[in-house]
Amino acid sequence: MAKSILGNLFGRTGNEMHFLDHLEELRRVILASIGAIVVCATVAYIFSGRVVEYVVRSTVGQAQFIGPLDGWNARMLVSVLLGVVASLPFVSFQIWGFVLPGLHRRERRIVLPAVVSSTALFLVGMAFSWFFLTPQMLRLLAGFGTEHLKPNLAVGPLLDFVVKMSLGTGLLFELPLVILTLTWMGILRPGQVWSKWRHAVVIILVLAAAVTPGDGPSMLVLAAPIIVLFFLSAIVASAVEKVRRRSSDY
Repeated sequence: MAKSILGNLFGRTGNEMHFLDHLEELRRVILASIGAIVVCATVAYIFSGRVVEYVVRSTVGQAQFIGPLDGWNARMLVSVLLGVVASLPFVSFQIWGFVLPGLHRRERRIVLPAVVSSTALFLVGMAFSWFFLTPQMLRLLAGFGTEHLKPNLAVGPLLDFVVKMSLGTGLLFELPLVILTLTWMGILRPGQVWSKWRHAVVIILVLAAAVTPGDGPSMLVLAAPIIVLFFLSAIVASAVEKVRRRSSDY
């Protein structure tokens, strides 16, 4: 894939102007992506107050802000996050459109499903964290208080925790795509995936502990769906390996 892209940049014409055309196209993609994020974040700001209220109510019940700008910063953080999420499909297909001319037909059949599935998995992971994992985790952590030790969180650290959890969970949900990509490239064999499943489960638990505060319940809540995705990926990887072998025979 890298050779085909480089060949498209340099090898086909040997002309510096051709390379500059690609730089201009890259600049257009970057500006269009930033513009989409800004527009979506601007629209999201209208609803950011309600979103902040929902996050606070569904997690700790009540929060406060100390500094004069803390409330505005909280709404801006939520607006940017929602802007990135809302514009992610557009940005993904902007990137797809940029790399498309440098790909062969076989590579195009791989990259487009990868773009769609990676975007979908990331959004599903963020939604899982936002609506289920993080609220449950914060309620659990608040339960460690005592009669004279009550949670009274500031909105800034609360939203920072929620955003980091969402991004971390979204990245962890990309595991099936990583397995399938390595299988398609021939780097990883389905037999290796099945034989190393115990190691994979341990690694998933370690990663889940790194993303969460490390307490047992929240770690298991995050690790459980990823372990299920791992075994589903192993099943699909076996099918992908058969397809790859058939295509190589022809």
